[in-house]
Amino acid sequence: MKKNIFSIIITALTVVNVVLTAILFFVMMPTFQKTNELVTKVASVLNIELAEGGSALEEQYKISDLEYTDVTFDAQQTINLKAGQDGKAHYALFDGYTVGVYTKADDYDDFKTDKITSYQSTITDIIRSVMQSLSDDNISEELIKKESLEQIREKFGTKSVVEITLKNFMHQ
Repeated sequence: MKKNIFSIIITALTVVNVVLTAILFFVMMPTFQKTNELVTKVASVLNIELAEGGSALEEQYKISDLEYTDVTFDAQQTINLKAGQDGKAHYALFDGYTVGVYTKADDYDDFKTDKITSYQSTITDIIRSVMQSLSDDNISEELIKKESLEQIREKFGTKSVVEITLKNFMHQ
């Protein structure tokens, strides 16, 4: 007899739980929809601002449309970083970099592999200066790649260079 009473109580509680969950779902649904609309509007505004500001993804391209030029140094490069909050000397190390060029860009002929090789010292200098402007507190590989890419595009007046990759980047 006791087992049947417990079964009835558990069944009743399960039904009450389902009913309360359904009520909660229908009460909260309008709030979720409004939140979703707000997030969608904010995201669309941010995308518009990024597109107008000249983001790195101005053109949509496939990975197969990229040509990579590899630059490797004879010895690992050691770069002094800007002094951080701790006042100690910090360094960044890297073995080279790879430049990704969009082959269907209008000025692609100016940045083929042989041209990138001839611009190697200028591109290396840009990457070094970006690293030297950062401290150990705020340095990251992504930040270096982003700022270097912007400066390379500005220096050469091109949009065909779309990617920079650092080889064996480390900092301490």
